[in-house]
Amino acid sequence: MNATHELSRWLAAHAQPLPLDPAVQPVTVPEILARAEVVGLASSVRSARQLVLATHVLLHALVEQAGFRAVLIEGTEETGPALDRFVRTGEGDPAELLATSQSFLRVHEALDVIRWLRSWCEQHPDDPVSIVHDLRPPATPPDSLAQIEEDLARTELLWHSQREQRIVHWGGTAHVIVGDPRTVPPDHTHRNAGGILRAEMGHRYAVAALTLGSGHAPFRIPPPPSDFTEHALAEIRHDAALLHLDQRGGVPRSVTDWLHRPLRTRMIGPTYDPAHDHDFRVDAGPLHHCADILVYAPRVTATRPL
Repeated sequence: MNATHELSRWLAAHAQPLPLDPAVQPVTVPEILARAEVVGLASSVRSARQLVLATHVLLHALVEQAGFRAVLIEGTEETGPALDRFVRTGEGDPAELLATSQSFLRVHEALDVIRWLRSWCEQHPDDPVSIVHDLRPPATPPDSLAQIEEDLARTELLWHSQREQRIVHWGGTAHVIVGDPRTVPPDHTHRNAGGILRAEMGHRYAVAALTLGSGHAPFRIPPPPSDFTEHALAEIRHDAALLHLDQRGGVPRSVTDWLHRPLRTRMIGPTYDPAHDHDFRVDAGPLHHCADILVYAPRVTATRPL
């Protein structure tokens, strides 16, 4: 058996099925996430339904089982305070608030997350969940992607220190993985928000990276190129699967080598061209440094617009 085939078979055998409906089948939070202070849920495609559902499942478990009480949702820079009010008090219309947030949040799956957070607060009025927003807006708008990363990390660090709440960060792969540095084409190479958080917090910042094989979201997404991290996951057959990246011993050499390779993973936003799929990516340090958990959906469909 060659190393590539051995790797694919091992990953398929050790990937755990991840149910996509927490109301039907709750999941147990992986210990490395449960003991963190901030957990990043890093999605490679924000418009892929299965990845949003997996995010909801993990968020649900982190709140219920591990005591996380704040959620940062990328794309709510303007609407965060109003969403926080809705979640905590019921004031406002969440669909209208999401309709004025970034485009990838204007979907029913995101609305379900917000409504679930509101239901938690209704059932636990003395132990509510908050939506993280900027407690001290920057004096000037960010003028670069590097500045955006610094502002994002600053928002979380300030919230964590002042509110003393553990935070789930629901965002995009380019921002959330531990990139120290990370590169997005054509030439944006610098430490990202996840890299800043890991430098400040150590392993009190943990990451689950969510990615996919192929499908429609709603644009066609072809199978990943052979030099992408996802390519090794092709034999996984679960609708969604969870893989622990902390493999310390007793694994084949091919697995160890894969974990120590540079991360090259998908980063697909609202603007995407399948003919140039290879250009829509993030490059960063060794895979096992960039994320602690990998969530993989072999086939995805699109989220449902509001």
